[in-house]
Amino acid sequence: MRIAIIGAGLNGLACAIMLKRFGLECTVFERGQGPRDSGTGIYVWPQAMQVLRFVLKNRDFLGRGQPIEFLDTHDKQGRLIHSQPVRPEGLGIPAPAMMFLRTELFRLLAASLEEGDIRYGMGCERLEDLGDQVRVTFGNGQVADFDLLIGADGVSSTVRSFVDPSMIPYDTGLVASRGVVAFRSPLLHADRCQIFTSTHSRVVTYPLNEATSLRYWFAAYQHRNQPLLDRAGLLELFAPLPEELLRMIGVTEEKDILTHKLKALTGEGHWFRGRVVMLGDSIHAMLPTLGYGLTLGLENGFMLAQALVGHCDNSLESALRRYELRAAQRSRDMLKVMRDMTDLYYFEREGEVSKARLTPIVQRFHHLAQSTVF
Repeated sequence: MRIAIIGAGLNGLACAIMLKRFGLECTVFERGQGPRDSGTGIYVWPQAMQVLRFVLKNRDFLGRGQPIEFLDTHDKQGRLIHSQPVRPEGLGIPAPAMMFLRTELFRLLAASLEEGDIRYGMGCERLEDLGDQVRVTFGNGQVADFDLLIGADGVSSTVRSFVDPSMIPYDTGLVASRGVVAFRSPLLHADRCQIFTSTHSRVVTYPLNEATSLRYWFAAYQHRNQPLLDRAGLLELFAPLPEELLRMIGVTEEKDILTHKLKALTGEGHWFRGRVVMLGDSIHAMLPTLGYGLTLGLENGFMLAQALVGHCDNSLESALRRYELRAAQRSRDMLKVMRDMTDLYYFEREGEVSKARLTPIVQRFHHLAQSTVF
């Protein structure tokens, strides 16, 4: 089977390695002229750490990130409202959550592929269903036919318009700024994600490397169709939060702060058409409320690889339909949890974020953790 993957982001690269581990040949095509090895931090839940363990073959990658064991929510004054273990007792999850520099994880995945497995400067411009194959026209004018094409080209996917043009990303009403900085404070701990809530906004921070004090922060708020805030604007917005958080944002270079509006997809609609199938943010881009986006994409990739190697029918369609049945329902269930959590943090009236409100949503999230791919 000749397989093309569109998009050389983390999900595209991980999917390529998974397929190869299962004995399938594939090539990754990327619109950009070089590696997408930039960005800030990326959080990986234990469910996806097990996928990475399979993909990367050994445990060496555990030393390239920072283990996270708890997600804590604080109020404006820094008081603890709720603490959530990332691998609660009784689930038997044999991996920690980890926080990585995005560049570090990208390079780990890229290094697991062979020369020529990734082809740059080849964005997908047009797809044609030939029945027993799919034809791709690339941005550089080249044309090629494949037995299967996998869309992993993110929220701005061009592949999605072929599979289901009715699926269009919507404006969530939120904007996020992200930064990475060397910073240490007694308020901030080495083994947990800490969420500090404010009025319809919050600041989230994770350790990236305890030895070097490297820390990732994420600040999100309602944009109300107003100009996006620079560093000074963020400091003014979050002035009610503990002083240590403001110092963390304040010492981050303005040029190192990435800011953009957050768009999302519902995950509804078709996940495949003919010999074209989707995974990750390209089909179910979600808000980073609990940092589950990459984890869900890696789960998608693993389910797709299982479906491709496990089907016994002559028709590829039955394998893709099985993948859609498994992955789409799980993704939609997870999206509902994230939407409820997002509404609570950003859109409900001030003071609603409490242990009583967070606990049932977290319990639904943990219930879904019982049906992971491992």
